[in-house]
Amino acid sequence: MPAPQALIMPAFAGLNLPGLRSAGGIMKVASYNIQFGRGLDGVIDLVRSCQAIRGADIICLQEVDQGWKRSGDKDQAQEIAGLLPTYYYVYGSSFDVDASSHSAHGAVINRRRRHGNMILSRWPILSSRCINLPKQHFPDRFNMQMTCVEAVIDTGAVVIRVYNYHAGYLDSAERLAQVADFTGIFARSPAEQGAWSGKADIDGDDWSNQRNAPLMPISAIVCGDFNAAPATGEYQLLLETTGLQDCWELVDPLNRETSTLRKGTSNDIQVAGKIDHILVTPDLGDRVERVAIDDEADGSDHKPIEAVFDLA
Repeated sequence: MPAPQALIMPAFAGLNLPGLRSAGGIMKVASYNIQFGRGLDGVIDLVRSCQAIRGADIICLQEVDQGWKRSGDKDQAQEIAGLLPTYYYVYGSSFDVDASSHSAHGAVINRRRRHGNMILSRWPILSSRCINLPKQHFPDRFNMQMTCVEAVIDTGAVVIRVYNYHAGYLDSAERLAQVADFTGIFARSPAEQGAWSGKADIDGDDWSNQRNAPLMPISAIVCGDFNAAPATGEYQLLLETTGLQDCWELVDPLNRETSTLRKGTSNDIQVAGKIDHILVTPDLGDRVERVAIDDEADGSDHKPIEAVFDLA
């Protein structure tokens, strides 16, 4: 959404983040809508954002800017990658509009303005893709194209699909359409196989780059900002049509409804409650050890959430 200008704190290369390597088969997954690094104090500070998810093995970030005036025309995905240099990452944005200009000599300076999702992993990301979610038009409201980024990650113990999902904030009907589209892709992907599949060549021309075909496993983690609390129809539809399980329901049901927002509703934003979630396929459900909502982090209007898995 459009935002007032904010003070932007400089990024510092290479945060000293302890515990980047998991031990004993433990995997920590974190999800955080960073609101382009802007805290409730109005300051944009990506160092603060990254400190809030330090030590996680797989990180899903929503609302990462590229080329916005409000965030200093920076490439925040590159800045975050610089702050977390021991991670592999992918970035995807379905909101992609022109931000180009011209040099003094008339040459086009090609730039894009993007607002999207980022997945970071301490293990290589075998493949990824950006999934456009359906969008509705509201003539009197700002609305934008939303996205879900998929990454296939081989942890060494298990190969998993990770989906970084960010649903629309305006309307339940739009979110229901987004769930319907996503669940279709989610269900058929293992049968379709990975980014490429089958034999390695076309008429003798190698298309594999001498690599094995990336897998597309059944095991999956779906996390992000769903803009929907557990009692909503769109959230229930997602679970019913995919068989996914809510990590909080599995190990901390008392906090299943605990809010992940740091402020209340506004004229434009009416969603409330626990709208950030981490969901898993049933084969991963019994590996969830604990979950947490970080009430201390103040680098966004959302709270970071995490789930810890025992992969041993």
